[in-house]
Amino acid sequence: MNTIQSIKAVLFDLDGTLIQTEVLKADSYAMAISELTQGAVDKKQVSDIFNQFVGLSRTEVVQGLAKHYYKELSTHLSSDDLETIGEKLIEKRLALYREILDNTELLSKHFCTYTLGLFHRLKRENYTLVLATMSHLPEAKKVTEAIGIYDQFDLVLTRDDVANGKPAPDIYKKAKEHFGLNSEQCLVIEDSPNGIMAAQNAGMPVFAVTNSITRKSVHDCKLLDPRFIVDDLTQLETVVCSYLESRTD
Repeated sequence: MNTIQSIKAVLFDLDGTLIQTEVLKADSYAMAISELTQGAVDKKQVSDIFNQFVGLSRTEVVQGLAKHYYKELSTHLSSDDLETIGEKLIEKRLALYREILDNTELLSKHFCTYTLGLFHRLKRENYTLVLATMSHLPEAKKVTEAIGIYDQFDLVLTRDDVANGKPAPDIYKKAKEHFGLNSEQCLVIEDSPNGIMAAQNAGMPVFAVTNSITRKSVHDCKLLDPRFIVDDLTQLETVVCSYLESRTD
């Protein structure tokens, strides 16, 4: 007879989970494309489709947006080479995003208060805490230092640490292997379908916290039982901690 194993480690996504950088990232891409096309593409147009790219790596997002707005970008950049267009988009977007990350006051307005409340409770209760993000280390470190939690993680894993990004399970498998845990001993907190799939592909239970960008896609993908989707974040700590208690050996 199999015994349900207790959760030892809780693995947190970053963007859209601990801080609403998905909104800020969407804004930076929207501004970059609008500026590169001299207004031919409106910022709202980019923001409206950005939910398709939530949870993907920077390279995948840029490739997707460059293809979607190829006509407008190629015209204004005087290049029909998709790779060149992508490079110019990355350069412009990163310059804008770095300005955003340097604005501590702006970042503080996007902290995910209830997820951070859960994080600090789990820290007090001595769970192993892992950051597992598709952001690259410089950005992830800067953001988590702004929040004040970078040094509180037992392990920080970023896009730089794995061959394949989410929805591949690489980053979550790397975390469990680092601590010598089974998948059943890990719980993932995510916000996007790609993140949910990554956790499920690693065999781990996962809760999804939704926001204005991800809510529809998280529900529409039907990857999770509704009780594992938290739309009302005031209930997040109660829901997750009840689950953890139910998993006690």
